Amino acid sequence: MRIAFLCTSGMDNASPRGRWLPIARELARTGHELHLLLLHPTYDKLPANKREQVIEGVRVTHVAQMHVYGLPGERRYFTPAELIKVSLRAAFALRRACVRLCPDIIHVCKPQPINGLAGWLAARQLRRPLFVDCDDYEAEANRTNSAFQRKMLAWWEDRLPLHAQGVTVNTRFLFERCRALGVPEARLRYVPNGADALPAHVPPPPALARLVRQPIVLYVGTLSIASHAVDLLLEAFAKVESQLPEVQLVIVGDGDDRDVLKAQAHRLGLHNVHWLGRLLPDEARRCYVAAYCSVDPVRDTPTMRARSPLKIAESLAAGTPVVTGDVGDRREMLANGEAGVLVQAGDAGTLANGLCYLLANHGRRERMAQHARTKAQAYAWDKLCRQWMEIYEVAAQRQHIREPGAR
Repeated sequence: MRIAFLCTSGMDNASPRGRWLPIARELARTGHELHLLLLHPTYDKLPANKREQVIEGVRVTHVAQMHVYGLPGERRYFTPAELIKVSLRAAFALRRACVRLCPDIIHVCKPQPINGLAGWLAARQLRRPLFVDCDDYEAEANRTNSAFQRKMLAWWEDRLPLHAQGVTVNTRFLFERCRALGVPEARLRYVPNGADALPAHVPPPPALARLVRQPIVLYVGTLSIASHAVDLLLEAFAKVESQLPEVQLVIVGDGDDRDVLKAQAHRLGLHNVHWLGRLLPDEARRCYVAAYCSVDPVRDTPTMRARSPLKIAESLAAGTPVVTGDVGDRREMLANGEAGVLVQAGDAGTLANGLCYLLANHGRRERMAQHARTKAQAYAWDKLCRQWMEIYEVAAQRQHIREPGAR
């Protein structure tokens, strides 16, 4: 089959790079033709030879400007009038690109207005089945400029799945939410985020080389307080640093709240925080091997319950235990605490205690590392791809979707 994924961001963002590309890669390996149609944060500066390329057997095409300008940490948000123009241009560019492909399956990656409208229009024009992937609680997680924009996000998020032949979700929370909205359970498939296995002895990236002989706590992710509680992590690390002054906190990533968080670290008097900024995906993953543990700081909010943390899957794949709050699917991902430490969400004191316990207990870390590698097998992309493919097979029983070679 020819399958088109319609995305609202580019390959610099976590979801296309960390979820849809690996799924598309595995589908391509089974004989299907995969296309990722994307938007780009700086489309006007993107060279022509970068707008369309083949990555791991998947045709990746950027077709228009996304709804914000610039990468995390450097973003400019459009005015309401600009946003309407940019969004409509992007929606119709995605629709045109999809119609030209004439795919057998259209899979909208995030039920948002831009790609939702594009996918819905293309599916109606081509008479093709429409699928939706929900990997976040969009109305809660996204930064919006107005109440109208928030309501528009919520409207698409609530209604588009009802018009799809199948819906993939990455958390149990989103599965139950879609079912409560009225999506039949037979049309839902739970496919969490995954990660490729990482060898235990890969060298750390150059940015981390000077710290490898010291105990490292690693955070990899966006520096956005609204969706990632990095401020909670800094508060907890102040307690860790006072008890274990040799421990180093390494923060990989960038985001809109970078300067706010750096100012917080300064106020807390932290000496052992290292801001590595944005690294290449392979370099970021190699950081896990050098860390004593990784950390996923969370509060108990709908946004956190709806998230399948890529950072946890990648940490497990590297055999690195995780310290995180007991929210959403995190208990399941950490095998009820065998592959990491679960603490009370939103509490800096218990997060600090969890980190100190793991850092000071070498034997426990080693046992958790073994469990992490074992648990990571459940999140291998080839296995997750088979779960993803089930939703197409279920839809094919209701509609006659052409098989490979039947074009």
